[in-house]
Amino acid sequence: MSAKAVRGAGGTALSHSKESLSLAYVQALLAATGLNHNEPKIDNDGIDITIRGKGFCGYFEEPKLEVQLKCTSRDGCIDYENNELVYQLEKKNYNYLVKPSPIPLILVVHHAPPTFGEWLDEHEDGTTIKYASYWYSLYGHDPISAGSRVVRIPLEQRFDSKALMRMMESASNGQMIENLKERASE
Repeated sequence: MSAKAVRGAGGTALSHSKESLSLAYVQALLAATGLNHNEPKIDNDGIDITIRGKGFCGYFEEPKLEVQLKCTSRDGCIDYENNELVYQLEKKNYNYLVKPSPIPLILVVHHAPPTFGEWLDEHEDGTTIKYASYWYSLYGHDPISAGSRVVRIPLEQRFDSKALMRMMESASNGQMIENLKERASE
């Protein structure tokens, strides 16, 4: 049975449930940081969520960050030798993220267990979303003419509340989001 034919107990296709899982992870971070968000009613430009801040002290008091969300549970998506999450991104999505934009654009890929029943750890003390999300900026990369491109996201680029707030500070200061290795090589 193909992954597209797999459905959860409630009837939703696996691919749609993965979208919900990646969005739930980001919304939990937004709740913890006090940031706000908008979701487009129709996803025809590759942005799943716009994160919005208020009261920042930089050039922009209300910075924004546009995010394309993906989710993977593919075997071998974590390259432990190179400490990277490996994700195949389609041309349409890739090219949208490399184009110049007045608002920083990032890719966020959630790495999840393979089955619905493993996505949450529910117990008396609370609920934990498994595993984690990782971010990557394609700003300044060259567009591709066909197919797809493998994106290798360093595991140190975990999308958590600290990373999110650093990105919002950068956006407030009118700076594009840079990958950690690119920043370290300057």
